[in-house]
Amino acid sequence: MDFSVHSLHTFEFELSVELKTVLNIANVPSTTGLNQNSLMKLYKNDLTEIVLRLVKVYEKSLNICKSAAVKIDQLKSDQIENQKKLMELQDKQIDSVQQTVKTELKTWADVAKQGVTSKPITKHTVKEAVRSVNDEEKRSRCLLIYGVEEKDNEIPCVIAQNVYRKLNFNPPKIVDSYRVGRKTPGKLRPIKVELKHPTDAMVLLKNAGKLRSTDMSSVYLSPDRNKQQQAAHNKLVAKMRTMIKEDPTKFYFIRDNRVKSVDKNNS
Repeated sequence: MDFSVHSLHTFEFELSVELKTVLNIANVPSTTGLNQNSLMKLYKNDLTEIVLRLVKVYEKSLNICKSAAVKIDQLKSDQIENQKKLMELQDKQIDSVQQTVKTELKTWADVAKQGVTSKPITKHTVKEAVRSVNDEEKRSRCLLIYGVEEKDNEIPCVIAQNVYRKLNFNPPKIVDSYRVGRKTPGKLRPIKVELKHPTDAMVLLKNAGKLRSTDMSSVYLSPDRNKQQQAAHNKLVAKMRTMIKEDPTKFYFIRDNRVKSVDKNNS
């Protein structure tokens, strides 16, 4: 038996049905009336049926406990693995921010080497560099959810939490969430979600492919890209579509800013 909340609720219902049956056989209104005196009044066949029903309940309860123990061990292993992934992603995020700072804020030594003809550092250029770093940091905490049906009076935050649960993640802290773009008939606008930590967005994006095996198979997640990044990604998508037409025997996907493929027979 695979343990789940549904199986637990089912067992709870079955247990209540068995208990009512036992009380009816014993001819008592509640469990408080189920004692030695009431049981001694029963016929042998009735008493035997009660015992068999209780044994059946005990066996099912034992099976549920065993499956719950297996599930807990599995969740512990998954949690350890996710912690490792988080640590790796945190390291990558730190490296990414450091690289951005190095790119946007040139060291004073480099500026000095360029001589007096170089573009001077002004208050405006420093502000622009800091703004760029802050914008990049904020984007690292955001992601976009595509393919979710748009309804009146919807709550984007709740939609995002439901998507995360489909990935078997506890919903992370959501700072803000809203539909992006102008509402157009026949077009689904994506939901932009800003999370508290960049690692939350990274872990969710890394596991987004799992949605294909759920009842949200038409939903997918995407990083929050700036205009340059989106333009580069669009080129990769166009390239991937061309490759699919040329050789449809493979599965194609984009990873590490490259179009990659695997044979369908090996997938």
